[in-house]
Amino acid sequence: MAGDVQSAWVAAAASLAVSFVSLGAAIWTTRRAERARLEQAATAAELARLKASLGEQADAAKAKRDYEYEARKRLYAELYPLSYQLLEAALGAQNRIRNLALATRGGFLAAGPDNWLTGGDPYYFTAVVHALIAPLAVYELMTRKLTLLDLTLDRDLHRQHYIARMAYQALRSDFDLIDARYPPLVFGPDNQAYAPPETRPTALPGEREQRRIWRQGLYSGQISQAVDALLTGDGTAARVMTYAEFAKALGGADLRADDGSGGAGAGAIRTALRPMIDLFRDFHPARRPVTWRILLAQAACYRAIAAAQGGQAAPEQVALAARFEGASDRAAFDWIGDGRRSVPPALTAWVDFGAEQASALATADRYIETAFRDFGTRYAPLG
Repeated sequence: MAGDVQSAWVAAAASLAVSFVSLGAAIWTTRRAERARLEQAATAAELARLKASLGEQADAAKAKRDYEYEARKRLYAELYPLSYQLLEAALGAQNRIRNLALATRGGFLAAGPDNWLTGGDPYYFTAVVHALIAPLAVYELMTRKLTLLDLTLDRDLHRQHYIARMAYQALRSDFDLIDARYPPLVFGPDNQAYAPPETRPTALPGEREQRRIWRQGLYSGQISQAVDALLTGDGTAARVMTYAEFAKALGGADLRADDGSGGAGAGAIRTALRPMIDLFRDFHPARRPVTWRILLAQAACYRAIAAAQGGQAAPEQVALAARFEGASDRAAFDWIGDGRRSVPPALTAWVDFGAEQASALATADRYIETAFRDFGTRYAPLG
């Protein structure tokens, strides 16, 4: 009897233990399932978040691609034709500067009836003015379009526009190109400074005085007026006049004269170009050494534009091709030659023209080097 009771208690205890174990297992299983469910829910939520983020990134990337595609289409459609025109105008201006050196070397800018700039035929003077303004006018047209274009999308076009801007700025840099960054210039026998009066003298000073009191650069507004005089058409249809169109607009008038010839249109052009006309009135590198520095600085810019055409050359190669030092055509920019017909006798006593010519070329090299360095600093590629 006692044994049966004991057996019953053992069985009951065992049954109770099994129940507790089963209960514990059930609770553990339930909690594990809940944990798994929560983990799955969290994973699903994270996957949904990542998917949404990737979708947003994909949408943003697509929007950027679409924007850049359309922006590049507009950029190329609007600026590529002007880029080609800029190259042609830059080559023309560089050739004209080289030709001025040739004319000086041959004595054709010396005083007398054979002077190409002051002689009876106005063609040479008119051609010089047109050729030197033309690339600046193309730059102006490019700049006008930039409010609707993203120039940062094409680094080559961006650099071309920047270098053209430096050529534009060179024309107003007469004081900048004689500061301490550049080789010094002698302006008078007693170390006088370059000090042109605010109002240009009505009469052309003598050779000695021209070096220091005749303004050898232009103000920004004067450049803008000169550029505008070379543009024809309105708005998006504006373009730079060819030489033939420019000569026709003058109606046969001589830019150097104020006789009213050529009609009202010619008069308006002459008025707009008056500061530019005065700049090259009786021009000679010995009489206007700062202007000659300006022209060589512009020539260096135009050489860079030509060297960069097509976008195949590295920036270092373009900068090197723009320099005069070591250039194969350096002699073409020599205005002195043997000096017999090129150097004004009145200035030889106190000006070392050989050194002055070398300093002008060195100034141009430094100007273009600074332009490339500044462009690389300001517009360094991202990433």
